Amino acid sequence: MKFSWLLFVCIVSTLSGYAQSNPDSTDALLNDQPFIAFAKTHALPLQHSDSAIGEADLLPFKPMIGPARVVALGEPAHGFHEPLAFRNRLFRYLAEHCDFTTIVLEAGMAQSRAAADYVAGGAGTARDAAAKLSIAGPAPETVALLEWMRSYNADPAHKIPLHFYGMDIELVGLPGDTATSHAALDEALTYLAKVDPAEGVKMKVALAPYLPRLSVKKYPLLSEAEHQQLSAIISELIALFVRERINYVKAASKESYQWAYHNAVVAQQTHRMVRLTPPDQPGKIPADAWMAANARDSSMAENVQWILENAAGGGKVLVYAHNAHVKNDVTVGSVWDAFAKPPNGMGVYLRSKLGKSIFIIGSSIDPMAATAEPGSLDN
Repeated sequence: MKFSWLLFVCIVSTLSGYAQSNPDSTDALLNDQPFIAFAKTHALPLQHSDSAIGEADLLPFKPMIGPARVVALGEPAHGFHEPLAFRNRLFRYLAEHCDFTTIVLEAGMAQSRAAADYVAGGAGTARDAAAKLSIAGPAPETVALLEWMRSYNADPAHKIPLHFYGMDIELVGLPGDTATSHAALDEALTYLAKVDPAEGVKMKVALAPYLPRLSVKKYPLLSEAEHQQLSAIISELIALFVRERINYVKAASKESYQWAYHNAVVAQQTHRMVRLTPPDQPGKIPADAWMAANARDSSMAENVQWILENAAGGGKVLVYAHNAHVKNDVTVGSVWDAFAKPPNGMGVYLRSKLGKSIFIIGSSIDPMAATAEPGSLDN
């Protein structure tokens, strides 16, 4: 049992209480002693996984969250067992006791379709669905999450189903990759082929010159004229979905329309970030990279809002991502000071839109005392 991580989750979650009790706490936090003293009297112990105590340690979360429609839970690093296990445990509690219907992970929205279908009772396995969410392979904790959600939805006693989504732009691979990735555009084109074959063919022909070039290595090499043309095609694709919404929903389900339409939006978000990403500078962070970071985090916030308003079944949403994304502040310090301007975390955008309807929880970890299993990295 890794109490080093568990204790710090509790301590960090008291930050809002500390700030409210100490209005001038910003400077004090630069010296962590006042905060440590505060936390010692306010922190609550948590278990990262199920134990003999049942849900007793999770009960304080309900009044802390209150009427918030979104809870954003941050992880300190990708791939550690304890944060992922606690994520699963917290979502189960929120689903069973706090009207939460949806979990959203830091994974590509297009790549999350298999997981969404699986928890809804579709074909395939949890392991195969989880594998699509991460470059590093399926995290066993995510496999367990998907299996529990599917079982929950299959129980006729549960009238409101649970939903699973990724919120990220399309992550087209690792640096140097030449393999193409355009799952978001594929979702939109596949749907068009079913509901509007003629327009589907037109869009497929228009995009054909670009699809073989949508890889980490080739995508940024498009000329400015090619970028502008691709941007215009994606914009027209989105406009088509908006214009024909009534007809497309009639031709298929509302859910399938939502997936296809918003994946066209994700393709646009991905293209925007690629255009803002500066050329790679081995061994350093380009000063202008803050613009691409802003583009990604603002896109994730936009996607969370869309899920909350259109795809969560009227329920509340748990968002799980790295601390750097969920935090309600800019990114500064350490290597990130290389940025010419500090970028905003996703939490900044969500807070500006949702106000008190979002509750943010950060976490910390002692990597020497935590468990990282090979192949368990999330995005």
